Amino acid sequence: MNMPVRRIKALIFDLDQTLVDSIERFFVVFNSTLKFFGGEPLGWSEFMRSYREDTLDQYIPSGIEKHVFWDHFLRHYDSYNVESRVIEGARETLSLLKARGFYVIVVTGRKSSRGVVEAELRKLGLLPYVDAVYTAENVDEISKGFSKRSLMERILRDYRLKAVECVFIGDYKPDMTIGADLGILTIGVLTGHETEEALKRAGADYVIKSVKELPGLLRRLGVL
Repeated sequence: MNMPVRRIKALIFDLDQTLVDSIERFFVVFNSTLKFFGGEPLGWSEFMRSYREDTLDQYIPSGIEKHVFWDHFLRHYDSYNVESRVIEGARETLSLLKARGFYVIVVTGRKSSRGVVEAELRKLGLLPYVDAVYTAENVDEISKGFSKRSLMERILRDYRLKAVECVFIGDYKPDMTIGADLGILTIGVLTGHETEEALKRAGADYVIKSVKELPGLLRRLGVL
């Protein structure tokens, strides 16, 4: 495993399925969005199969544009009382990174206010270890196919960081591609139900089972 020739200052974490397990909420909100647009809700097994295959778009009712469907989904993600659970090792990992002086930043595609996400992190015991939260609340590009790229670029500007000074940790193929395209050291986690091969094809430099393994990887890379 090669040592990165870079001095890391910030670790940027995706939220859902990276730090918190919110798949049950995703299931509830997805079905609610289907019903809102006149579709039929999915059973759990069918949902999980399609989620893993990244084929949920096939269930969007005819005549409804994808960006309209997913915009509604993201805007209502925090409207349902389905609690998330902390991914094993997340609290300990964030605490360690914060104690070592790194910026710890959370980024999410939810179209929620920062305050709403911070309240959830506080309830889960993660907020004391987080320097900032960036959400898609005020991002309008979802109509063009939203990605977290603009949020990542904003983080770099706000903290006056270079891409080579950051690590991005996420569970989703598009996140891996964004990190790779920006020149950020990108680490995939398998808690989001993607395969290691898929994450690496999408651009992940490394793939680990969960954030619990992140400190060990960072030590091997000479970051910690």
